[in-house]
Amino acid sequence: MNIEEFNREVQKQKSLFNIKECFHHDKDECKGKIKQAHSIQNNGRISIIASEVNKNISLYTLTNFIYGEQNMLKDLKPIGRKEASTFFGFCDFHDSKLFSPIENFEFDHDSEKHLFLHSYRSFAHSYHRKKEELNYWSNFEKNKMNNGSLFSQHMQSRMIGGNEIALAELEKGKHYLDNAIANKNYDSLEYIVYQKEGLYPFAVSSQMSPKITYSGKSMNNHHDPNIPYENPIITFLPDKNSTIVIIAAFPFENKSITLLDELDSLNDLKLEKAITSLIIANCENTIISPLFWQNLSKKSQRKLLDEFTENTINSTYSKKWFNSSFNFFDENYEIEKLKKKTAANNV
Repeated sequence: MNIEEFNREVQKQKSLFNIKECFHHDKDECKGKIKQAHSIQNNGRISIIASEVNKNISLYTLTNFIYGEQNMLKDLKPIGRKEASTFFGFCDFHDSKLFSPIENFEFDHDSEKHLFLHSYRSFAHSYHRKKEELNYWSNFEKNKMNNGSLFSQHMQSRMIGGNEIALAELEKGKHYLDNAIANKNYDSLEYIVYQKEGLYPFAVSSQMSPKITYSGKSMNNHHDPNIPYENPIITFLPDKNSTIVIIAAFPFENKSITLLDELDSLNDLKLEKAITSLIIANCENTIISPLFWQNLSKKSQRKLLDEFTENTINSTYSKKWFNSSFNFFDENYEIEKLKKKTAANNV
């Protein structure tokens, strides 16, 4: 079994241990089925960046790869639009009612409620995925990927321990968000918001665990389980005629607040590069338009895959901020320009 087959089997096995559970704290309000909800709005946002691949409307993500020799990431593999960024994390009632202000209305930069709901949903997705990871590894003895070896037993123990610690840390954030929702305290998070005219071909809904702040201060750069990780929340959205980035932090996470303050002091170009670097180094739930990927040179595609690999799969503790060679807000990547370039190439 090669690495691609192995990872495909892992994903298949993980799907057997999916959790269907509404993230909302008030379960008595729940109505309808637990939906395969989008952590990023499908119509009007994901649909903006979807385009045709092999005659199917598709997207790319930083979780779906084609592997080459020596288990090297060779290319991105397309997925259908309906599969992108989904999780069984809300009942029909809460998915429809709770998120109506951000699903059915244009983004309001000055609305604390809009900022909160986007960040709340991004947190919910990461929290849900972590619970599913723990469920998968806790049931590893039932999994045909488990061959009973000492390596398998060690891997299971290590993954259970890591996910239990991570989930325990996330519970504090969940409890805080539950109280905020219950009391309608939508001003209970700290934010930095960046909005730029034009539609850029990415979407992100994720928590992050940066190792250091922009200035190089230690943040999550440790092995000590007694020191909790801090996990700012990022949402990146194309919306109508502009693209929005919301980075949120819990007020009790001082290192996350420091990161936000440092980012807030940057000029636009440096901030765009910093946001791009954070996404590549930290965000799993990242959606990429085929328009962007197919218009990159092979050399640039290879560069992006290498940057992602070095900062996630082969990640090591570092004292230096990762600076990506990309800027996801580069005007050459704006969707209308990419459409024209694609059309010209197809003539």
